[in-house]
Amino acid sequence: LFPIYKVETIGDSYMLVGGLPERIEGHTEAVADFALLVQRVVQSVQGLAKIRLRMGIHSGPVVAGVVGDLMPRYCLFGDAVNSAS
Repeated sequence: LFPIYKVETIGDSYMLVGGLPERIEGHTEAVADFALLVQRVVQSVQGLAKIRLRMGIHSGPVVAGVVGDLMPRYCLFGDAVNSAS
């Protein structure tokens, strides 16, 4: 549905990336559209439970790769990742 990739879960947060692992045109729009959809869905169920939502979008260069031997995982590194977290 959306050409975005969930990189990792940090506590109760998800870090998503657009344009990786394969470069695509319009990845910034895909991330923004996904964020807006999540907002609409949360608003539609707000009466059922109290849900607090925190979102941020940041862009910039990153280095990506698979890290680990026993439990390899796809990781992103760089100032853009640090700012986003």
